[in-house]
Amino acid sequence: MISARVAVQVDIPVREAKHVQKSSVALQVSMPANEKKHFRSVGVNTRIRQTDKASSPVKLPKAKHKITVKVISPVKSESVSSSANTNSYDSISSIEEHLKVPSMGRRNSTEYLCEKKSRFYLGLPEHVYQVVKFIVEVEKIHHVDVLITLKKIRTDDVYARLADDFEMSVTYIHNIFTRSIPIIAGALQELIFWPSSIEIKKRLPIPFRVRYKNVVSIIDCLEIEIEKPSNPIYQAMTWSDYKKCNTLKFLISSTPDGMITFISGAFGGRASDKEIISQSNFLNELPNACAVMADRGFKQIDFMLAKKKLLFS
Repeated sequence: MISARVAVQVDIPVREAKHVQKSSVALQVSMPANEKKHFRSVGVNTRIRQTDKASSPVKLPKAKHKITVKVISPVKSESVSSSANTNSYDSISSIEEHLKVPSMGRRNSTEYLCEKKSRFYLGLPEHVYQVVKFIVEVEKIHHVDVLITLKKIRTDDVYARLADDFEMSVTYIHNIFTRSIPIIAGALQELIFWPSSIEIKKRLPIPFRVRYKNVVSIIDCLEIEIEKPSNPIYQAMTWSDYKKCNTLKFLISSTPDGMITFISGAFGGRASDKEIISQSNFLNELPNACAVMADRGFKQIDFMLAKKKLLFS
């Protein structure tokens, strides 16, 4: 028998050795000399776990050699200083400087983000954020009411979260949204107009310039689901076989480059595309000798366009 000094990592439960913490310890192992050849070096990293033989379902084989483990000295774990982390912040001011967001209340920060990231929160590109100021000046409405309404339309967020963001009650947020919708719609209605045919052709996308150079309008119908009316007659007028629910339909026209030029009034979901086109005064807005593009869902509108000397693509 010879004694060899090796490094062994042992997990010792506290209930079995209260005077030794559960940590890495340096051990002295005594073993037969003929077993030493199995170790590649004197320093060996291993893990010894104690198993309760009575509770183990597997019968453990008996050890050939008896190994005596003696604890020499526990190794104390070194505490890691928080100053070693280079990404840590020394104060709140450094965090604000890193985030580049001024210190302000939740409502002020919401207004700040709506202005800086208007496309994400309001659906408006940054260079046309002046639309908000235009609505405020024309309709004499508070700018916070405009932000609440546009954010609700853009994100479809619940009233409770909007109330938290703007530090208002849920009922007050709901009243602001209901009151501001027709006001904003009336102000933005002035921005929907028909440009001249020359302006449309100047901004015509390249794929349209060969086969669809005369197209000035792309039309489609938008259906919006509504609450089921209590009146049976209105239920029948708004029922949509396509959506399988009660809806309102709008005819929308845009130029090939994406500019909205026409939005019709609301029609019941039961109305056909032909009825909407004939009753929405859309054909009177089109210039002569132009073409209209629509999908295959618009049926029996060729003769209506032919009367106006228009083409259907």
